[in-house]
Amino acid sequence: MAHVVLNSRTLRLRVFPKPKGKPARPKRENKTLALFDPPADDSMDGPADKLAEKVAALCLLNRINAEILARAPSLGVRDWWLTAGSLTATVWNLRSGRAANQGIRDYDLAYFSEDASEEAEEEVQRAAARLFADLEAAVTVRNQARTHLWYGEKFGIAYPPLTSASEGLLREPAIASTLGMKCSGSDFFDVYAPFGLGDVWDMVARPNRALPLAAAYEDMTARWQVRWPRLVIYPWVDDQEINKQKQ
Repeated sequence: MAHVVLNSRTLRLRVFPKPKGKPARPKRENKTLALFDPPADDSMDGPADKLAEKVAALCLLNRINAEILARAPSLGVRDWWLTAGSLTATVWNLRSGRAANQGIRDYDLAYFSEDASEEAEEEVQRAAARLFADLEAAVTVRNQARTHLWYGEKFGIAYPPLTSASEGLLREPAIASTLGMKCSGSDFFDVYAPFGLGDVWDMVARPNRALPLAAAYEDMTARWQVRWPRLVIYPWVDDQEINKQKQ
């Protein structure tokens, strides 16, 4: 069973979703805040799991990431992830010989609560401000149940309502940005990697065309190229162009 060390606590590492080809394991009673069932001790033996262990170890070398992951369960929100902005940047910094936190301006913690009122979100944000006040970093906390209320005005496209925090990660414009991590209770460290972790580890930016965000992708990857010159960037290609190439 793979493990990670978070603030002197040894946690069992879990990767979601499970790599294809592995049978689903029976559900077990889970008394932590986790959204998933604990895997058997012999389940962390595949290449995807070993890569997750390496990525997680690098992410935790950024002290701010580690502190947010360790403290966030005390906010009392069950469905949450520290999302890829600070995670992927930390890995790319370290693999480029830079300081772990270099150039990381803010840290995004996404959660989902069915109470989509602005008042409820502000209450969680105030609690987070107190919890992370000493970190000397900007920690942005948002309820993903409210994303569809402001996304269209900001980006000019329709955004269907979300049903979970992880669903929001699936709509990020780059595959490398779909990563999420969290500490579940006192036992588990969870990694959410719906497209795997190859792009994060290999320093590759390729488009995720879940939404028509070509302009946002191009702007984001242009900034990334300046920060990490060795980054390999794939251009945004829409469905029409793909079909033409196949003809």
